[in-house]
Amino acid sequence: MGKMASIESVATALPRYRISQAEAAETARRVHAGREDLLKLLRVFPKSGVQERRCAFPPEYYATERSFEERNRDFIQEGLILAEKAGRACLEKARVKASQVDHLYLATTTGLATPSLDAMLVGRLGLRSDVRRWPLFGLGCAGGAGALTRACDVLEGGPGGHALVIAVELCGQVFSTRAVTPTDIIGAALFGDGAAAALVGAGKGPRIIGRKSVLYEGTEHLMGWTFTCDGMRLVLSREVTDFIGEKLQPAITTFLKDQRLSRQDVTHWVLHPGGRRIIETYQAAFGLGEHELRWTRDSLARIGNLSSASILFILSDLLDSGLPQPSERGLLCALGPGFASELLLLQW
Repeated sequence: MGKMASIESVATALPRYRISQAEAAETARRVHAGREDLLKLLRVFPKSGVQERRCAFPPEYYATERSFEERNRDFIQEGLILAEKAGRACLEKARVKASQVDHLYLATTTGLATPSLDAMLVGRLGLRSDVRRWPLFGLGCAGGAGALTRACDVLEGGPGGHALVIAVELCGQVFSTRAVTPTDIIGAALFGDGAAAALVGAGKGPRIIGRKSVLYEGTEHLMGWTFTCDGMRLVLSREVTDFIGEKLQPAITTFLKDQRLSRQDVTHWVLHPGGRRIIETYQAAFGLGEHELRWTRDSLARIGNLSSASILFILSDLLDSGLPQPSERGLLCALGPGFASELLLLQW
């Protein structure tokens, strides 16, 4: 590209159904009626940091037994609608024509499709038939940040152009009437649906001046999905918060040091909102105040955890605020199964 890639615009899309945390807890109460061991765990709902979330379907949808086939079909149908809406809004915001997009990245981890969703989006968005498609599945909550990193890798090694990154998740599709573990309850208290898109190019917007992907050895058991006949089950170890405190802090310190920077040089923190405990771990590990964590906390409260799309939602909130000033830096950090972290450093 001749110069560092920049984020020219970010846009988001949410589904129609707004579900309060009280409504979500009541749905879980009906689903798990008679299971006193699970009903006792419903206290996590008001303590999760989530006040409401958006879902593609009304509460009664999630209280009815459904097969994996049905859930996945619904994921494709509704996911495409959200992905298209976010992609269109992103291009309009940047005043870039669909024909100017050279690469399309599609990150998701809550449904399967072949042809992949990106192939289905080419015609819907009016992209060129020779657009390079990069479907990314399985990066989980790190997917949105990971797609940005991979877009930069390609653009900075080429002659120029634009990459449209879309992250779409219907996390509600993992809710099941057969869910019977404490982890299932935690997932029901945290997840929502949504899509977000970012346009990466060489135009106006914060430059991506550093990026790093880290896969931590021997940590496959910490996070992921288990695929079952009626959907997916959340895998989330209690070790995650300790791991973040022990391993992520030095990883970020090293990342900043490689850029000849320290934690004090970062003005804006864009951190994936895994949940209330994860945010508290960020706070302790990096010595962050409530002001620095406000974007993450607010996003979790308003829309819950949207897996790969969350980091782009938070970045969108920051950019739309108009608060970043020239020369200020921002750190994006998202964590996902593997166990892995995706780090990006921005400068305005």
